Amino acid sequence: MPQPEDAGAPHEELLRNDRSFAASAALLDAELPDPRFGAERYLEWLYTGNPLGEGIWVDADEDGERVAHYGLTPMTYRDRTGDRPCVFSLNACTRSTVHRRGWFRTLAMDVYERCGAQGRQGVIGVTNARSTKPVVTVLGFRLLGGLPVAVVPRIGSGGGVESSAVDAALLDSAAWAEIAAGLDAHPAHAWTNRYTASHLRWRLSSPDSKPYAVHVGDEVVAVSTVDHAGPLPMAVVLKLLPREGRRGPLSPRAVIDAACRHHGAPAAVYAGWNAHVPVRGLRPPRRLQPSPLNLVYRSTSAEAPNETFALDTYEFLDMDAY
Repeated sequence: MPQPEDAGAPHEELLRNDRSFAASAALLDAELPDPRFGAERYLEWLYTGNPLGEGIWVDADEDGERVAHYGLTPMTYRDRTGDRPCVFSLNACTRSTVHRRGWFRTLAMDVYERCGAQGRQGVIGVTNARSTKPVVTVLGFRLLGGLPVAVVPRIGSGGGVESSAVDAALLDSAAWAEIAAGLDAHPAHAWTNRYTASHLRWRLSSPDSKPYAVHVGDEVVAVSTVDHAGPLPMAVVLKLLPREGRRGPLSPRAVIDAACRHHGAPAAVYAGWNAHVPVRGLRPPRRLQPSPLNLVYRSTSAEAPNETFALDTYEFLDMDAY
Protein backbone atom coordinates (compact mmCIF):
# COMPACT_ATOMS: atom_id res chain seq x y z
CA MET A 1 0.00 0.00 0.00
CA PRO A 2 1.39 3.45 -0.83
CA GLN A 3 2.50 5.44 2.19
CA PRO A 4 1.20 8.99 2.75
CA GLU A 5 4.46 10.62 1.72
CA ASP A 6 4.42 8.93 -1.70
CA ALA A 7 0.74 8.38 -2.37
CA GLY A 8 1.32 6.66 -5.69
CA ALA A 9 1.28 7.51 -9.34
CA PRO A 10 1.26 11.17 -10.52
CA HIS A 11 -2.51 11.10 -11.02
CA GLU A 12 -3.00 10.51 -7.27
CA GLU A 13 -2.54 13.32 -4.74
CA LEU A 14 -2.69 13.53 -0.93
CA LEU A 15 -3.58 17.00 0.39
CA ARG A 16 -2.99 17.88 4.05
CA ASN A 17 -5.17 20.62 5.60
CA ASP A 18 -6.37 21.81 2.20
CA ARG A 19 -8.39 24.98 2.78
CA SER A 20 -10.37 24.77 -0.43
CA PHE A 21 -13.31 23.14 1.35
CA ALA A 22 -15.70 23.11 -1.59
CA ALA A 23 -14.45 19.81 -3.03
CA SER A 24 -14.54 18.04 0.34
CA ALA A 25 -17.99 19.42 1.12
CA ALA A 26 -19.25 18.15 -2.23
CA LEU A 27 -17.79 14.70 -1.58
CA LEU A 28 -19.34 14.48 1.89
CA ASP A 29 -22.67 15.80 0.62
CA ALA A 30 -22.73 13.14 -2.09
CA GLU A 31 -21.78 10.21 0.13
CA LEU A 32 -23.15 10.99 3.62
CA PRO A 33 -26.82 11.65 4.42
CA ASP A 34 -26.32 14.89 6.36
CA PRO A 35 -27.58 18.31 5.21
CA ARG A 36 -24.70 20.07 7.00
CA PHE A 37 -22.40 19.14 4.14
CA GLY A 38 -24.37 21.08 1.58
CA ALA A 39 -22.10 24.13 2.02
CA GLU A 40 -18.39 24.46 2.70
CA ARG A 41 -18.89 26.89 5.59
CA TYR A 42 -19.60 23.99 7.96
CA LEU A 43 -16.16 22.45 7.32
CA GLU A 44 -14.50 25.85 7.62
CA TRP A 45 -16.14 26.37 11.04
CA LEU A 46 -15.32 22.81 12.13
CA TYR A 47 -11.65 22.75 11.17
CA THR A 48 -10.51 26.36 11.54
CA GLY A 49 -12.78 27.99 14.15
CA ASN A 50 -12.18 25.74 17.17
CA PRO A 51 -10.66 27.79 20.04
CA LEU A 52 -8.68 24.70 21.08
CA GLY A 53 -6.71 24.87 17.84
CA GLU A 54 -6.93 24.01 14.20
CA GLY A 55 -8.16 20.59 13.17
CA ILE A 56 -6.19 17.95 11.34
CA TRP A 57 -7.63 16.85 8.03
CA VAL A 58 -6.45 15.21 4.86
CA ASP A 59 -7.92 14.77 1.38
CA ALA A 60 -7.16 12.49 -1.52
CA ASP A 61 -7.63 13.37 -5.19
CA GLU A 62 -7.51 11.14 -8.23
CA ASP A 63 -7.29 12.76 -11.66
CA GLY A 64 -8.37 16.05 -10.10
CA GLU A 65 -11.46 14.61 -8.37
CA ARG A 66 -11.84 14.55 -4.57
CA VAL A 67 -12.20 10.86 -3.69
CA ALA A 68 -11.51 10.69 0.07
CA HIS A 69 -11.57 12.92 3.12
CA TYR A 70 -10.87 12.40 6.83
CA GLY A 71 -10.87 15.03 9.56
CA LEU A 72 -10.26 15.35 13.29
CA THR A 73 -11.08 18.28 15.57
CA PRO A 74 -9.35 19.04 18.88
CA MET A 75 -11.02 18.39 22.20
CA THR A 76 -9.54 18.70 25.66
CA TYR A 77 -10.53 16.10 28.20
CA ARG A 78 -9.55 16.04 31.86
CA ASP A 79 -9.31 13.40 34.53
CA ARG A 80 -8.07 13.43 38.13
CA THR A 81 -4.48 13.95 36.89
CA GLY A 82 -5.20 17.02 34.74
CA ASP A 83 -5.81 17.92 31.11
CA ARG A 84 -5.73 15.33 28.33
CA PRO A 85 -5.48 16.88 24.84
CA CYS A 86 -7.05 14.65 22.21
CA VAL A 87 -9.10 14.75 19.01
CA PHE A 88 -12.53 13.65 17.89
CA SER A 89 -12.70 11.59 14.69
CA LEU A 90 -15.35 12.56 12.15
CA ASN A 91 -16.15 12.99 8.45
CA ALA A 92 -14.40 9.83 7.28
CA CYS A 93 -15.51 9.34 3.70
CA THR A 94 -14.37 7.59 0.54
CA ARG A 95 -16.16 8.03 -2.76
CA SER A 96 -18.21 4.93 -3.50
CA THR A 97 -16.53 4.51 -6.89
CA VAL A 98 -13.07 4.04 -5.35
CA HIS A 99 -13.73 1.61 -2.49
CA ARG A 100 -11.07 -1.03 -1.81
CA ARG A 101 -8.24 1.23 -3.02
CA GLY A 102 -6.87 1.62 0.53
CA TRP A 103 -7.38 5.38 0.68
CA PHE A 104 -9.03 5.47 4.09
CA ARG A 105 -6.26 3.56 5.83
CA THR A 106 -3.67 5.76 4.16
CA LEU A 107 -5.42 8.93 5.31
CA ALA A 108 -6.02 7.56 8.81
CA MET A 109 -2.41 6.61 9.43
CA ASP A 110 -1.33 10.06 8.26
CA VAL A 111 -3.60 11.98 10.63
CA TYR A 112 -2.94 9.71 13.64
CA GLU A 113 0.80 10.22 13.24
CA ARG A 114 0.31 13.97 13.13
CA CYS A 115 -1.93 13.82 16.22
CA GLY A 116 0.83 12.16 18.19
CA ALA A 117 3.41 14.66 16.94
CA GLN A 118 1.18 17.51 18.19
CA GLY A 119 0.89 16.01 21.66
CA ARG A 120 -2.67 14.75 21.23
CA GLN A 121 -2.96 11.67 23.41
CA GLY A 122 -5.85 9.85 21.80
CA VAL A 123 -8.55 9.71 19.14
CA ILE A 124 -12.17 9.30 20.23
CA GLY A 125 -14.81 8.32 17.71
CA VAL A 126 -18.35 7.03 17.31
CA THR A 127 -19.02 4.34 14.73
CA ASN A 128 -22.14 2.68 13.39
CA ALA A 129 -22.68 -1.07 13.23
CA ARG A 130 -21.18 -1.37 9.74
CA SER A 131 -17.97 0.55 10.38
CA THR A 132 -17.10 -0.69 13.86
CA LYS A 133 -15.34 -3.92 12.89
CA PRO A 134 -12.91 -2.43 10.32
CA VAL A 135 -12.13 0.50 12.63
CA VAL A 136 -11.17 -1.93 15.40
CA THR A 137 -9.41 -4.61 13.35
CA VAL A 138 -7.69 -2.44 10.73
CA LEU A 139 -7.09 0.90 12.44
CA GLY A 140 -6.32 -0.31 15.96
CA PHE A 141 -9.20 1.24 17.88
CA ARG A 142 -10.54 -0.28 21.09
CA LEU A 143 -14.31 -0.81 21.19
CA LEU A 144 -15.66 0.72 24.39
CA GLY A 145 -19.23 -0.40 23.80
CA GLY A 146 -22.53 0.97 22.59
CA LEU A 147 -24.10 4.20 23.78
CA PRO A 148 -27.28 3.42 25.73
CA VAL A 149 -30.42 5.25 24.56
CA ALA A 150 -33.24 6.33 26.84
CA VAL A 151 -36.61 7.96 26.23
CA VAL A 152 -37.68 10.17 29.13
CA PRO A 153 -41.40 11.10 29.18
CA ARG A 154 -42.29 14.60 30.29
CA ILE A 155 -43.98 14.49 33.70
CA GLY A 156 -43.70 18.07 34.94
CA SER A 157 -43.66 21.69 33.85
CA GLY A 158 -39.94 22.29 34.20
CA GLY A 159 -40.71 25.07 36.63
CA GLY A 160 -37.74 27.02 37.99
CA VAL A 161 -35.72 26.41 34.81
CA GLU A 162 -35.02 29.24 32.40
CA SER A 163 -34.96 28.13 28.75
CA SER A 164 -33.43 30.16 25.90
CA ALA A 165 -32.95 29.55 22.21
CA VAL A 166 -29.27 29.67 21.30
CA ASP A 167 -28.36 32.30 18.74
CA ALA A 168 -25.47 34.68 18.05
CA ALA A 169 -26.96 37.37 20.26
CA LEU A 170 -27.12 35.03 23.26
CA LEU A 171 -23.62 33.65 22.72
CA ASP A 172 -22.18 37.18 22.62
CA SER A 173 -24.10 38.44 25.65
CA ALA A 174 -23.28 38.92 29.31
CA ALA A 175 -26.07 36.44 30.06
CA TRP A 176 -24.11 33.74 28.23
CA ALA A 177 -21.02 34.43 30.33
CA GLU A 178 -23.12 33.91 33.44
CA ILE A 179 -24.66 30.68 32.09
CA ALA A 180 -21.29 29.19 31.07
CA ALA A 181 -19.39 30.18 34.21
CA GLY A 182 -18.52 27.19 36.35
CA LEU A 183 -19.76 24.51 33.96
CA ASP A 184 -16.25 23.03 33.70
CA ALA A 185 -15.62 22.91 37.44
CA HIS A 186 -17.19 19.60 38.49
CA PRO A 187 -14.76 16.86 39.56
CA ALA A 188 -13.62 14.16 37.14
CA HIS A 189 -12.18 10.75 37.93
CA ALA A 190 -11.97 9.22 34.46
CA TRP A 191 -11.96 11.38 31.31
CA THR A 192 -14.60 14.04 30.78
CA ASN A 193 -14.87 16.58 27.97
CA ARG A 194 -13.96 20.12 29.02
CA TYR A 195 -16.66 22.68 28.24
CA THR A 196 -15.05 25.99 28.98
CA ALA A 197 -17.09 29.07 28.06
CA SER A 198 -15.15 29.57 24.82
CA HIS A 199 -15.32 25.93 23.73
CA LEU A 200 -19.04 25.64 24.50
CA ARG A 201 -19.71 28.91 22.65
CA TRP A 202 -17.90 27.58 19.59
CA ARG A 203 -19.66 24.22 19.75
CA LEU A 204 -23.09 25.86 19.87
CA SER A 205 -22.29 28.28 17.04
CA SER A 206 -22.24 25.45 14.49
CA PRO A 207 -23.73 26.54 11.17
CA ASP A 208 -26.32 24.37 9.42
CA SER A 209 -27.19 22.36 12.53
CA LYS A 210 -30.52 21.84 14.22
CA PRO A 211 -31.49 24.72 16.55
CA TYR A 212 -30.00 24.52 20.04
CA ALA A 213 -31.52 25.61 23.33
CA VAL A 214 -30.11 25.94 26.86
CA HIS A 215 -32.04 25.23 30.04
CA VAL A 216 -30.63 26.71 33.24
CA GLY A 217 -31.69 25.11 36.50
CA ASP A 218 -30.45 25.57 40.04
CA GLU A 219 -27.99 22.68 39.83
CA VAL A 220 -27.79 21.63 36.17
CA VAL A 221 -27.57 23.32 32.78
CA ALA A 222 -28.88 21.28 29.84
CA VAL A 223 -28.32 21.74 26.12
CA SER A 224 -31.01 20.40 23.81
CA THR A 225 -32.31 20.36 20.27
CA VAL A 226 -35.41 18.94 18.59
CA ASP A 227 -35.95 15.99 16.28
CA HIS A 228 -38.99 14.04 15.15
CA ALA A 229 -40.29 10.52 15.65
CA GLY A 230 -42.77 10.43 12.81
CA PRO A 231 -45.11 13.41 13.27
CA LEU A 232 -44.17 13.94 16.94
CA PRO A 233 -41.47 16.42 17.99
CA MET A 234 -38.96 14.96 20.45
CA ALA A 235 -36.61 16.96 22.62
CA VAL A 236 -33.05 15.65 22.31
CA VAL A 237 -30.92 16.17 25.40
CA LEU A 238 -27.39 16.81 24.15
CA LYS A 239 -25.53 17.71 27.33
CA LEU A 240 -26.06 17.87 31.10
CA LEU A 241 -23.55 20.07 32.94
CA PRO A 242 -23.40 20.46 36.74
CA ARG A 243 -23.25 24.08 37.83
CA GLU A 244 -20.45 25.63 39.89
CA GLY A 245 -18.51 22.44 40.60
CA ARG A 246 -21.39 20.42 42.00
CA ARG A 247 -20.93 16.69 42.13
CA GLY A 248 -23.63 14.10 41.72
CA PRO A 249 -25.89 12.44 41.79
CA LEU A 250 -27.90 15.42 40.56
CA SER A 251 -31.39 15.11 39.12
CA PRO A 252 -31.93 16.04 35.45
CA ARG A 253 -35.72 15.93 35.86
CA ALA A 254 -36.45 19.66 35.86
CA VAL A 255 -34.19 20.54 32.91
CA ILE A 256 -35.49 17.61 30.84
CA ASP A 257 -39.09 18.67 31.48
CA ALA A 258 -38.10 22.23 30.55
CA ALA A 259 -36.52 21.01 27.30
CA CYS A 260 -39.73 19.15 26.44
CA ARG A 261 -41.79 22.25 27.20
CA HIS A 262 -39.50 24.47 25.10
CA HIS A 263 -39.72 22.17 22.07
CA GLY A 264 -43.40 21.26 22.51
CA ALA A 265 -42.45 17.59 22.93
CA PRO A 266 -44.08 14.84 25.00
CA ALA A 267 -40.73 13.20 25.75
CA ALA A 268 -36.98 13.56 25.42
CA VAL A 269 -34.33 11.29 23.92
CA TYR A 270 -30.96 10.89 25.63
CA ALA A 271 -27.93 8.82 24.64
CA GLY A 272 -24.80 8.10 26.66
CA TRP A 273 -24.10 8.43 30.35
CA ASN A 274 -23.15 11.10 32.89
CA ALA A 275 -21.18 10.49 36.08
CA HIS A 276 -22.83 13.38 37.95
CA VAL A 277 -26.26 13.67 36.30
CA PRO A 278 -27.56 10.13 35.68
CA VAL A 279 -30.52 9.82 33.33
CA ARG A 280 -33.13 7.12 33.76
CA GLY A 281 -35.74 6.43 31.13
CA LEU A 282 -37.36 3.85 28.91
CA ARG A 283 -35.27 1.89 26.46
CA PRO A 284 -36.93 2.19 23.04
CA PRO A 285 -37.46 -0.96 20.95
CA ARG A 286 -34.57 -1.79 18.66
CA ARG A 287 -36.73 -1.23 15.56
CA LEU A 288 -37.35 2.39 16.62
CA GLN A 289 -33.70 3.18 17.31
CA PRO A 290 -31.22 4.44 14.71
CA SER A 291 -28.16 2.40 13.82
CA PRO A 292 -26.31 1.54 17.05
CA LEU A 293 -23.67 4.09 18.03
CA ASN A 294 -20.47 2.50 19.28
CA LEU A 295 -17.80 4.43 21.14
CA VAL A 296 -14.22 3.69 20.06
CA TYR A 297 -10.79 4.94 21.17
CA ARG A 298 -7.29 4.82 19.71
CA SER A 299 -4.22 5.87 21.67
CA THR A 300 -1.63 8.13 20.04
CA SER A 301 0.52 8.46 23.17
CA ALA A 302 1.97 6.15 25.79
CA GLU A 303 0.41 8.46 28.38
CA ALA A 304 -3.09 7.28 27.44
CA PRO A 305 -2.94 3.63 26.32
CA ASN A 306 -5.96 1.85 24.86
CA GLU A 307 -6.20 -0.60 27.75
CA THR A 308 -6.72 1.94 30.56
CA PHE A 309 -8.86 4.53 28.77
CA ALA A 310 -12.19 5.22 30.50
CA LEU A 311 -14.80 7.98 30.37
CA ASP A 312 -16.77 9.58 33.20
CA THR A 313 -19.32 11.12 30.85
CA TYR A 314 -20.21 10.90 27.17
CA GLU A 315 -23.29 12.45 25.54
CA PHE A 316 -24.60 13.65 22.17
CA LEU A 317 -22.80 17.02 22.34
CA ASP A 318 -19.46 15.22 22.70
CA MET A 319 -19.86 13.86 19.18
CA ASP A 320 -21.22 15.28 15.94
CA ALA A 321 -24.65 13.63 15.76
CA TYR A 322 -26.30 17.05 16.27
